[in-house]
Amino acid sequence: MNLKDAKIINEEWKFICEDCSNGEFAQIDYRDEGWDHIELPHDWDTYFAPKKENRSGAGGGYAHAGIGWYRKKIKISKDDLLKHVELIFEGIYMESEIYINGLKAGSQSYGYSTFVVDITDKLVEGDNLISVRVNNSKQPNSRWYTGSGIYRDVYIRKTSRQCLDYFGIKVETAEVTDDEKMAILDVKSSAINYEKEKKDVVIKWQLLDKKGQLSCKAGATLCLDSNETSHAATRMFVQRPILWEIDKPYLYTFVTQVFCDGELLDERRESVGIRTIAFSCDEGFKLNGEKIKIKGVCLHHDSGLFGSAFYKDIWEKRLNTLKDMGVNGIRCSHNPPAPGFLDLCDSMGFVVMDEICDEWMLGKNKNENYFSEEPSYGFSQFFCKDVKTELQRMIRRDYNHPSVILWSIGNEIPEQAFTDGPKIAKFLSDIVHEEDSIRLTTSACDNIASLPGIETKQEFMNEIDVVGYNYVGRWRERAERFYEDDKLVYPDRIMIGSENPSVCGDRGDYSQTRDFNDNYITASLTHEALWRFTASRDYVAGDFIWTGIDYLGESHWPRRGANFGAIDTAGFKKDAYYYFRSIWNEKDITLHLLPHWNFEGEEGTFKTVICYTNCERVKLYINDKLISEKASAPCPRYGAMNSWDDELRRFRPTTGDLHLTWDVPYEPGVLRAEGYMGDKVVKTCEVVTTKKPSSLEASVEKAGEFYLVEITARDEDGRAVPDVDSLISVVCSDNVEFIGMDAGNMQDLSGYKSDKRNMLAGKLLAAFKKKNKEETGSVLLSSEGLNSVNIEF
Repeated sequence: MNLKDAKIINEEWKFICEDCSNGEFAQIDYRDEGWDHIELPHDWDTYFAPKKENRSGAGGGYAHAGIGWYRKKIKISKDDLLKHVELIFEGIYMESEIYINGLKAGSQSYGYSTFVVDITDKLVEGDNLISVRVNNSKQPNSRWYTGSGIYRDVYIRKTSRQCLDYFGIKVETAEVTDDEKMAILDVKSSAINYEKEKKDVVIKWQLLDKKGQLSCKAGATLCLDSNETSHAATRMFVQRPILWEIDKPYLYTFVTQVFCDGELLDERRESVGIRTIAFSCDEGFKLNGEKIKIKGVCLHHDSGLFGSAFYKDIWEKRLNTLKDMGVNGIRCSHNPPAPGFLDLCDSMGFVVMDEICDEWMLGKNKNENYFSEEPSYGFSQFFCKDVKTELQRMIRRDYNHPSVILWSIGNEIPEQAFTDGPKIAKFLSDIVHEEDSIRLTTSACDNIASLPGIETKQEFMNEIDVVGYNYVGRWRERAERFYEDDKLVYPDRIMIGSENPSVCGDRGDYSQTRDFNDNYITASLTHEALWRFTASRDYVAGDFIWTGIDYLGESHWPRRGANFGAIDTAGFKKDAYYYFRSIWNEKDITLHLLPHWNFEGEEGTFKTVICYTNCERVKLYINDKLISEKASAPCPRYGAMNSWDDELRRFRPTTGDLHLTWDVPYEPGVLRAEGYMGDKVVKTCEVVTTKKPSSLEASVEKAGEFYLVEITARDEDGRAVPDVDSLISVVCSDNVEFIGMDAGNMQDLSGYKSDKRNMLAGKLLAAFKKKNKEETGSVLLSSEGLNSVNIEF
């Protein structure tokens, strides 16, 4: 989004994690010299280590929460006083109150929404004070970690008294001809007149290609009464459009302008994509008429040491890793994401399920599940009075993102079985359909075919367009038949896996005594069985695994978060990453061996070696001695095309699983795998026994304003040591701001901003930022018994 008169105001804020009794923190003459100087976005929970007694509890990752205040001064000129001025907050968690010069200007209850505050009549010429009170003390209040504070960007927008509504521009691909020579766009824009007199305005629209060349244009006139909002609409015809696709996400720039008496008063530019989407009961999901199997992940909004503070560059790095894994879909669970997140999905080629909330009227116990007598807060507090506004706000804000293909009206809603549940589902679905005539609704249902009393009502599912199945194989025989039972009974139902098991576990943990889903030997089996089914049934639109990346919350002491992701909170790839890459990324060769090969004192003990690969067959060697050759059947399996011994069947599978296993007696040395396509070795992989660590290695990657330093323990031969947890200390020069460290270890309960942190499986991530961008800075990393590393930025 690019608003002509909007300016980001993330710098030079002051903050205190306290409350006041008489509103003095909002007053102009209050002395705030002792407050922290901060920049937005800001999550104050990252400044505190988790504590077991914190009321946010297991669900919220034992975060500090509480109440905080922000203050910032802005300059307002004499000309500004003639304009309409508003603040745009992309997200404050939660229950915020906005003050201008001590006067209340607005408030917002729901912590995940973007909202606009009109401050026009509160301003004076010269210095003006913005004060924001954030109340996140009512705990627990969400599943899962929320963070606390102004955790997304803030803008000030100064416009003419005739301007565009911030949420008021809609661009939809109505049709693409079969020969793709023309696309029809349906356009609607809302304009507002804040003057006391009636005004005639002209709305102009332009569609520009990537080179900035005009593709098409249109215009309309509006007569606006005083303090009135009105709407203009048109159809635009795009010749030879370039379609938005997952592999080639082409984006146009859509320009909306407001003129009065020939003068340009307001302008908005935003990226749009031309594409068609369709769901059907037999063919699943189609993008531009082509069947696409959704290979999706669920994601929460937090990002490790950054907490819930949204930084586009950090998320771009994370999404790039998921893209390489073969992911093409994102479910924003369980709440509206930052606008910049959807911008990334647009430009990188992900399809998105946009979700409004995790509960309706029936509140959930945030630390376990569903109901209890203990007080629990959250969206259920505001549902009856706010849900229509919040749902409309999400849809209107995100409408123009080509990545968004589904609107989810709720996750695991207890009303699935509630008497009035179908009525509420219809009420919300009707709101969606009123706002969007093309996209469909869904809800992530976790109790289809469940136990009496909590089982999802058929009437509930009848009120949503696409039925979302959470853990479809959870209940009885469905562990074998999955969606098949419902397909036979409800042949016209559109089905999607809205949330299903991933391959969980802690990075580098190869113990064999843990629970079924955490044991590295068996961790992928549940997903493999389901994916074979999903990949071979066109009627299942696809699947979103829980989750793509580890997240804070949904934990049990002494853990601070959940390990269900294929990537940990520090961004390091787990073994599960390579499992998904081997079945989802069809363009690149994957060959990955686990576990590590450091088992001193266990010589002769059999170790189960796992190989994740999309090679046709693999030979495994130990110290250059061939153990055996194995092959797995492809997914979906292919049968004969011309004869029973068709040439494509040029190797004999040795397993129906989607991975290979060998039981190998441990001896120090080198495990080597050779991956073949036909008779050609296309990739090799080695796992080597290492010596004790002797040095640290640090590699630096720039992500926007941040320097991300990946620290690795290495032995005297330069090999990465995969089984050490050395304590790393950091010392920064004056020009370097230390952001934090994270190894992805959910059992590490130290604060992210502590200057000492242990590695996990021989790795650690540290983040820094220069205070003065023009000057150099340095960081010293050290660990007892290892060499120190000095880094200059």
